[in-house]
Amino acid sequence: MRDRVSEINTTIESIPDVKLIKPFEQSKFDIQGCISVFVEGLEQPLNFDVSVSPQYPFKSHDTETIKFTNGNLLEYKHIMGNGSICIHTTHSPVLSEKLGYDITSVKAWIKKYYIKKDTDTHYEHLIVPDKVFKDSHFAFFFNEVAYSFSRNQFGFIDYSTLSNGVFYKENINSNIIQKFYDINRKVLADVKWNFQLKSFPISSGLFIFLKDAPSKNQRWIFDDWKEFEPLLPQDFLKFLHSVEKNAQKEKGKYLPLFVGYNITNAEAHWQVIMLEIGNFPIYGEKVNQQWLTMIVGNRSIDWAITRNCSYKYFFGRGRLNEKLTNGKILIIGIGAIGSIVAKTLIRSGCTKVDFFDYDIKEPENVCRSEYSFFTGISNKTNDLINELCLISPFFEPTNGGYEFSEAFDFFLKSHLTDTTIKKEIEKQLNEYDVIFDCSADNDLLYLLSQLNISSTLLNFSISNHAKQFVCATEQNRYPFINTQFNGRVLKFDIDELYNPTGCWNPTFKASYNDINALVQFAIKHINSKFEKDKALRNFVIETDDTDCLTIKLKEF
Repeated sequence: MRDRVSEINTTIESIPDVKLIKPFEQSKFDIQGCISVFVEGLEQPLNFDVSVSPQYPFKSHDTETIKFTNGNLLEYKHIMGNGSICIHTTHSPVLSEKLGYDITSVKAWIKKYYIKKDTDTHYEHLIVPDKVFKDSHFAFFFNEVAYSFSRNQFGFIDYSTLSNGVFYKENINSNIIQKFYDINRKVLADVKWNFQLKSFPISSGLFIFLKDAPSKNQRWIFDDWKEFEPLLPQDFLKFLHSVEKNAQKEKGKYLPLFVGYNITNAEAHWQVIMLEIGNFPIYGEKVNQQWLTMIVGNRSIDWAITRNCSYKYFFGRGRLNEKLTNGKILIIGIGAIGSIVAKTLIRSGCTKVDFFDYDIKEPENVCRSEYSFFTGISNKTNDLINELCLISPFFEPTNGGYEFSEAFDFFLKSHLTDTTIKKEIEKQLNEYDVIFDCSADNDLLYLLSQLNISSTLLNFSISNHAKQFVCATEQNRYPFINTQFNGRVLKFDIDELYNPTGCWNPTFKASYNDINALVQFAIKHINSKFEKDKALRNFVIETDDTDCLTIKLKEF
């Protein structure tokens, strides 16, 4: 420990324009000291109390383990409520080198935010403390709505509880907002989620839209109810009083209050306060012969966690090309390949995805498909829809599941010569922008080739042991696939297939990892073609693990 303290003091003294105000010493937990930092443009150096954690120079939970604090700088950007500035610096396992990087970051912060008073182009959310309310944390997820709230507009909201979980070492209750109402219970806005989320039981809460952020220095959210006094109108406070009065039978239960404000001209954000019925922070007071509802002072605010889960943020870290994400997609066959395609599309921003598959999900399907053992034996279409609804709140299937799949297969294979039925099938298929045929059904492949389909139609097939993956995209799909597999263009072992117990057709051997690697490679290639607005051509992906694994794509 003494060596670390000595090294820190020696390093600080060697850095230009930095001086030791108070030499570093070992406290009970951290190494603490005080320094002054000078940069060009300052009239005099800035002082910082510095604490160095035992983990230094390494980060802890992705957080820097050195703090530079000055409580007089709270009005500036990128500084926490305790006065510590936000820095993100270069990695180094060498203490002296890392300390040099950190001081350089402090100097950069002084130049950018203290001297130039810069503001960032991206919005920085208010700093909200994580607080426990009634032995639990609470989180509320909201979505953008097609409605513009006006200043001081208030009313009721509907919300639904999603789940109860663990937040670090404490309980957490997660919820979604469902609807906004005015004070007369007239619907103002219906929040769009998938059908599964919209079916959850409803609870009631309140909202007020302030327009201006409830903050100090546009950085820290209010921590005392008295700070709301200039912002909350008297008619809203009276509304709070009436709500509490009418809910006396619910005394002791919680009620969320959504507080809205603009973060841009076009975007609203919501924070949530947890209220306890029977203990609202208000009281009545007679002023000039008139009863007013007043705010209780010296009363801390119980803020909950909120997250904007609108589409642009939910998929903000990356999604596929708009031809897929904005398109209507059909996947025929949702076994190993089809279910992986489906989950990939849903995780990548697609919302309008339908399925045709009349098969049943068995326990042995789980090992290499996107199904769960927990749901037992069930229709693949219904099972996968439920799985995907758990992933994306925006996924909304439109076809009829198993019944529609069974009808599609029957009519296509038994009535193809019926011109009327054929045209109806073509009409239904042409409502989709992209169709993935993952059925491995040669009969269906042939029949689809007899239809006049204007949609982008992709046929996916895989060989035994996942040695090859074939994608047919052009009008010659049927002969191309037949040539690759039956014409023995592709060299693969067809003798060692998996034969399950009972009267079942043998199937190819491959693990989830084998199949997923090739499916992801194929989707990446297809998406790249869409991005570059290039025509899709038939292609084959081949793998070779003779030495190390290689994956090669060949277009035809």
